[in-house]
Amino acid sequence: MKMLSHEAGGYAPVPGGNVFYRMIGGGEAAPLLTLHGGPGFPHNAFAPLAQLGDERAVVFYDQLGCGQSDRPDDPSLWRIERAVEEVDALRLPPRPHAHQPARPLVGRRARHRPC
Repeated sequence: MKMLSHEAGGYAPVPGGNVFYRMIGGGEAAPLLTLHGGPGFPHNAFAPLAQLGDERAVVFYDQLGCGQSDRPDDPSLWRIERAVEEVDALRLPPRPHAHQPARPLVGRRARHRPC
């Protein structure tokens, strides 16, 4: 994976815990927020998308319950609305596009929420 000069990351608070994120790149194009299937499947599969960092910010994150994010043991957290709140916590201006092969419902709902 090509590493770009601009890279940041950390943990963002979301309902139920903290999620790990990593942002690579920058540029004028709209940011890209990757959404993986989950819980249980980390962001690593999207690593090749880091190459887009020459033209836009690319944000990778591990959804609550997988990867480097917190793993709460609260069944009430596993609902679509909470997952959308998680995406909202990671928004960048301008609003990122969502890459969502495994989570189209969450991506669609987040895409249609006002900024």
